[in-house]
Amino acid sequence: MDEKNLNRRQMLGAAAAAAGAAGLLGQLGSTPAAAAEADSAPPPPSLGESQKPPITDVKDKVAYVTGGSSGIGLGIARALHEQGAKVILGNIDEKQFPDALKMFPANDPRVATVVHNVMDRDAWEAKADEIEKKFGPVHILVNNAGVGLQAGIVSGTYNDWDWGMGVNFWGPVYGVKTFVPRMRARPAEGCHIVTTTSTSAILVGLPVGIYAVSKIAAQGLMEQLRDDLRSTNIGTSTLVPGMTQTNIGQSETHRPESLKNAQAAAPQRPLVPPPGAGGRPPQRPPAASDAGPFWARPQDPLTVGRLVVNAIVNNDLFVFPAPEYRQGMEARAAAYIESMVPFSPYPANIQAGIDANRYLFTPMYAQEAAHRRATRKRNIPGI
Repeated sequence: MDEKNLNRRQMLGAAAAAAGAAGLLGQLGSTPAAAAEADSAPPPPSLGESQKPPITDVKDKVAYVTGGSSGIGLGIARALHEQGAKVILGNIDEKQFPDALKMFPANDPRVATVVHNVMDRDAWEAKADEIEKKFGPVHILVNNAGVGLQAGIVSGTYNDWDWGMGVNFWGPVYGVKTFVPRMRARPAEGCHIVTTTSTSAILVGLPVGIYAVSKIAAQGLMEQLRDDLRSTNIGTSTLVPGMTQTNIGQSETHRPESLKNAQAAAPQRPLVPPPGAGGRPPQRPPAASDAGPFWARPQDPLTVGRLVVNAIVNNDLFVFPAPEYRQGMEARAAAYIESMVPFSPYPANIQAGIDANRYLFTPMYAQEAAHRRATRKRNIPGI
């Protein structure tokens, strides 16, 4: 075996062992040779189990969903509600609440609304107090509010940056800073935090530079938060949706006056037609079991919401509703791995003194991979 292939084999074997699961690279690889290389790796170290689900049933739990009056947020709220949770829909204004409330039984005591601008850092504590006064302490926080501005990294203005990062990144930061201390103050109660990011948080390429950066930041926030909280009473999940039925293309209508550009932005190009257009049926009060099929694109928000509820009760770190992006993820992972300096083992006398696990930084990724393999079969309504 030549030196190049030997180095590649050693590198793949070391990576597979560090991942904590034999064959991980083989499953991600696209050729039988890659699988054979990974299968020949040394037995992985024991890294323990992933964090147990702090919440195993959402019935009677209090859930606050920002951006909960439409789209994915409303889908998550509906899915939580159908499983018995008390839900509070947050939104920047009251305009969408009448239509959103049609998705629930009339005058349902388990549903409430709150006007909340997630960019207003000083308002978060007051909103948390308002919610607690209505329903009691929050068990589930869903950081879902987001704006889909179509501005490039260079061409976008500072107003675009302040708005995009303010809602998509700083909003989740404020939510975490507000509710984690309150949740930690009740260690006997299981709690959970979900943040909606985007496929653009893991795969760049669409002409939405500022949006992508803001979602990448939110993705990093949630992964670090998982490591910070994995020994506590708080579980964490990151929703990474693909094409879904939302009105994110209307984001510009919600831009604050103080952050509007001197020159009006060009009309946003809707990635998904609004209800009633392009052959899509208008919104209507649904039947209890009404949801689009899992394979439909764009996906029904209720379908996505049910996946999120399932992730909460299983304490899944990642929720990927659109598996067709796997090939992009494989390419991205391969680009990282193939770009590393070729691995050459240390001499045996030096290698013996190295703690290989330190280079994992955290065992949570390996633990999560094992957890998802062990719980692959799920019973999710409508899916």
